[in-house]
Order: sequence, then structure tokens, then C-alpha cells
Amino acid sequence: MTEYYSIDIKKLFSDAGLHMREAQLQMIEAVKIALVNDEKIIIEAPTATGKSFAYLLGALLANKMRCEQGHEKLTIVLSTATVALQEQLMDKDLPFIHKLLQAHDLAFSYQLAKGRSRYLCPRKLHSHSLIETDLITEAESLDKRFQKDWDGDFDLLEEPLSKTLMQEIYNTSSSCSFTRCEYYRECPFLIARQGLKKVDIIVTNHSLLLSHLDLGDGSILPKFEKSIYIVDECHHLPDRALKSLSGFASLLGSHTWINDVDKLLNALPAELADKTRRENWKLVCTNLIQQLTYMQQLIDPLYRQAQKEETVWRIKHLDDEMLKLATEIKTSASFYVIQCQKLKDELDNFIEKNEIYSVSSLEKQFTQMGFLLERAQNLQMVWSLMINSATSPPIAKWVIPHDKKIKQEEIQTDILATSFQDYDIHASPIEAASLLKQAFWQHVQHGVVLCSATVRSLGKFDRFLNAIALKKEAKTLLLPSPLNYEKSKMIIPNMKNEPVQQENHIDETAKLLNELYLKDLHEGALVLFTSIYAMEKVYMRLSAQLKKITLVQGDRSKQAMIAIHKKRIDAFKPSVIFGVDSFSEGVDLPGAYLTRLIIHKLPFSVPTNPIDKTRAEWLESINRKPFMDISLPQASLKLTQMVGRLVRTESDVGEVIILDRRLKTKFYGKALLDNLPPFQII
Repeated sequence: MTEYYSIDIKKLFSDAGLHMREAQLQMIEAVKIALVNDEKIIIEAPTATGKSFAYLLGALLANKMRCEQGHEKLTIVLSTATVALQEQLMDKDLPFIHKLLQAHDLAFSYQLAKGRSRYLCPRKLHSHSLIETDLITEAESLDKRFQKDWDGDFDLLEEPLSKTLMQEIYNTSSSCSFTRCEYYRECPFLIARQGLKKVDIIVTNHSLLLSHLDLGDGSILPKFEKSIYIVDECHHLPDRALKSLSGFASLLGSHTWINDVDKLLNALPAELADKTRRENWKLVCTNLIQQLTYMQQLIDPLYRQAQKEETVWRIKHLDDEMLKLATEIKTSASFYVIQCQKLKDELDNFIEKNEIYSVSSLEKQFTQMGFLLERAQNLQMVWSLMINSATSPPIAKWVIPHDKKIKQEEIQTDILATSFQDYDIHASPIEAASLLKQAFWQHVQHGVVLCSATVRSLGKFDRFLNAIALKKEAKTLLLPSPLNYEKSKMIIPNMKNEPVQQENHIDETAKLLNELYLKDLHEGALVLFTSIYAMEKVYMRLSAQLKKITLVQGDRSKQAMIAIHKKRIDAFKPSVIFGVDSFSEGVDLPGAYLTRLIIHKLPFSVPTNPIDKTRAEWLESINRKPFMDISLPQASLKLTQMVGRLVRTESDVGEVIILDRRLKTKFYGKALLDNLPPFQII
């Protein structure tokens, strides 16, 4: 790692011909102070602040000050939520800052850290059990690439691999024998991981950061004591954490891998698979398969009779019979995990001392044992959550039919089953604050910066602070926007229909687009919807002329839509994009690319998935209002993101048109408007 010396930030930017904004300078200083003092700070840095430059420079300066004070320099771990921002950092921001500082003899190093599953396992590639001709051909072609000019990073392939091949050859920790592996020196993952030990800045994503917390300090990223953290796009952190806590497992589909241990024992040396062990394993597998089959037979008639939301049956309460059986499954799965781990450890030791058996054959069994261990641990986690009834907030539990039908000959039990419909059992906590507190905040030893362009909802940081368990532990900073919103207009027409009158509101929206807001369009427009249904219905009602210039999400990729849109505008032709949620965030259409932003309705999310519904019911049970606690704050955050698509640079001017009169007529309208940028409201 490299040393830093005193630099004048304003002069640095001036010499590079860059415009330094006061908000950016303020953020650099805030990041530096927080990291030097080992504090946690949450920063809302509006669009055009230049936040990535600010936190990178602030963190580098903090490390410089640590060195001047005689402390060890720390690794800067920078986590993002989206691939787009990672690419921006790696391809644009970091190279630019690196060149800028290098000119002042202040070089630093950086590298992208990705999850293990994004890399090839060469041993798996060369010992796969594929039988389909096309998959074997695909594997052989990939091997030739690996031997020639591909480094084993799946993301660098021009075309994605088939899902079946990916499942066979991706890298996993449980099947890795590290230095004992014959491919150790050419392992793509280990080569990439070694490089992380030598760099000043590691760019990663929220999912990998959370895996690092889950697997243990230092197992993926540098240890807490060696790191400072920057979490960009931090408003995604609670949802990413929640996803890492949830799981699902099938009932009948689990039979196949549970009994795979029998094949594995047959392939092991007699010293590791004696009669006693085989009998013990047979008992473990038989019990677990019978219990899962009994659960399928118990759930099948209940599911068919239950009140469902589409195909989802939410289990709000486990009766005594189901709870007893679920507990037995959890106990058996735990015993399977213990036996699996024990055999894996014994096999590991045996390979180390082995002088007789084929190492490659033993390593193949080691890999298979790792696969079984991962499956068993997932089964154990799901059923542990299913029997959990004491947690507050509660666990969301639901059942959906498995998409693959199970044939009678695939039911690996003597139980006479009456139905062979398989089911996936899902379980998830409904809040992530406790995980972040226990796994992250209680262990982090140095500073943490969390930032985003939109953190607050209804003008306050409170909701986000509660969601990540930092209500009393973090400072907050709201930076001023450098953009001239006052020059742009916000129009809220007095419509006849509210969105609750869905079909009438859709008809009125199409009429306004045809006759007013898209008529005689000369530049770029973006129309944002909260549902695909409404988007498609409005498009069907557009005039033939407007349809010719309108790109509808779903017809082609998001990147292709934006490219076509920009090409039209560059040719001085009008263009319209119809988009849903993914166009509400991370879309940059400056200048003429977007001068008219139209929002079909306020983005209130009705609880539709089992996690949101369980959360809403829990809030009602403790005399709180889901609308005020969940729907309104979420709508505030999402609406801010939506309107943020219009003004991207200091010279941008345009119109935001919100086709929802509730902003004027409902009690919450003023609160939503107060949290938006200061447009001229018409």
C-alpha cells in the first residue's frame, strides 16, 4: 500500500480543470473526520454532488491522517448495491482519481471483489458428471477458453453459460480443498482473492459484504480491525440484508440430494465407510425423507383448501401436528449437517495422509460432500425459521407449489403417498436491523460512511436509521443540492379520476398524453408507471403517431432502450420511454435526452408479498398503522427517486408532471411535496 502526503483539494481540482462544488468539499471533510474518529455517519448527497469522488478522496485523506498519527493504514472497503455503480467506479471514477493523484505522486491501488460463485472451479469443470451432449460440448469449449485467454470470471464471458452447466462448475467454499487441490495455483477465485490483500481500495457489493458478515470476520474481505467501510446506495442495505436471512427448500425434491450420500459412501475407502457408519447414515436419510414426505402429505390438502393469494399460501400459525413434524425435520436436518461435517473433516484428514488412493477421486468426493453440506445447512435454516414462533417481529412463512412435478418412482420412501405435488417452503424474518446490529455494528472497529442520493423519507432520516439499527449510533448529514430545480416546473393537473378508479384513471392518462403532454414533443420524455398492467394499457390507447416514437419496457433490454432513445434525440427526433420501477433509479438522461418527466401515479406500494403482508399485520397487532409506518415513507422515498430523473446537471431544465391529484387533496400530499426538490409548482 502507498503513502500519502498533504494535498490541497481545491488546488487539486483546479489544476485538473474541474469545478469543485461546496457540497462536495463539505462531504470530503465529513467523510474524513468520521473515518479518522472511528465514527458512523449517514450522508444524503443529492444528484450532482459528486459523492463518489467525495467519499473516495475523504477516505484516502483519512488514511493519510492515520499514517501521520502513527497508526496503521486501513483497507477501504467500498460497497454498492448495483452493478452499474460498480462499473462506474471501476471504469471511470477510480481510474480518473488514480490518474489525478498520481500526478501529485499520490498513487493508490484498487480491485473489484466479487462473490465466489462468479468464478469457475477448474476441478469441477474437469470432473463434472454431465451426460447431455450439448452440455459436454459447452464445457469442453469453456475449458479451451480457460486454457487460452479467459481468466475464469463468468462476468467476462460474452454470452452467459447455461444454468445447468453453471450449477455444476461454479466455485463454492464448502467444496474447496485449497492448497491440496491440484488446481490451486490456477484457481480464478483464489488468484483474485490474493490480490485483495495488496490493495488500498476494495470495491464490492452489498450481497458479498453481507456474506462476509455471515461467514465470519476475514473469511472474504479484510478483518474488521483492518478496514474502514463506505456503503454507497445505502438505502438498499436493509432489503439486501433481509434477503440474506431468508431461504426456501422443497419437500419431495430434497429426496434426491439427501440420498446422494449413499453413492458417496460407495465411492469412499472402506476406512471411512464402515458398516456402522453406513447404517447410521441410512437411518438419518430414511428419517429425514419420511418426515419430509409426511409433511408433503399434511400440507397438500391444506394448501388445496387454503385461502391463497395467487399461488401463495401464507402460514400464519402452525398447528400442533405441523409444529411437531416441522421440529422433527429441523432436528433431523441438524443431525444430517453434523454427520456431513464430521465425514467431510475425516475425509479432509484422510486425503492429507493418503498414499494409496487416487487423490483426484477423493477430491471429487470431497467436493460432493461440500455440496451435500450446503444443501443440508439450507434445509436446517429453513425449518429453524419455520418453527420459530417466539420472535418479535415474527417470521414470514409461506408455501408455493414447486414448478416441477414429481413422478411416483422419484418418491424415495415406502410411504404410500396419495399426491405427488411438490411444494417449496419459504421463511424469512421481516426486518434486518437485528442482523446488521449483531453481525456488523457490534464488530466494526473503525469508521463507516453510508451514503446515497436518497436516504430520507418525509424529510427525516428516522426510518432508515431504524431499519439499519443505527438510531442512536450514527451522525447524519444532509448536503445542499447544487442543481437549479427552481428553473424547472412541477405540474399536478386537476384530474377527474384518482388512481383508485383504475380503468378511468388509465383512460384519462392516455387522453392527457395524446392531447397535451406528449403532443408536439420535440425532445426526450420518460413516463414512469408503478405497474406493467397500467403501462401496457396506456400504451394501447396512444395515438398511432405516438406509438411510433415510444419505447416500452419489456420489448428490449433497458440498455438497448436508452441507446435507441439517445440516438433519436441526437438526430433531433422526439423519443418517449415507458418504464416501470427499474427506470425510477440509476437512469441518467441529461439535457435534451429528458425534458419532460411524467409520473402516472404516486408510488404507494400495497403489501403484496408475504414479507410485507406479515409486517403490516404485525404493525396492526401492536396498534400501529402500516400506511403511516410503511406505505407513506416508502412512497416518499420512491417519489423522490422518480422526480430525480429530470434534473441531472446544473444546466438541465424541464417539467415534472404528476398525474395524481391526491398530492393536492389528501392530508399527506404536503408532506410528500415538502420532501421533493424545490420545483416551481404549477
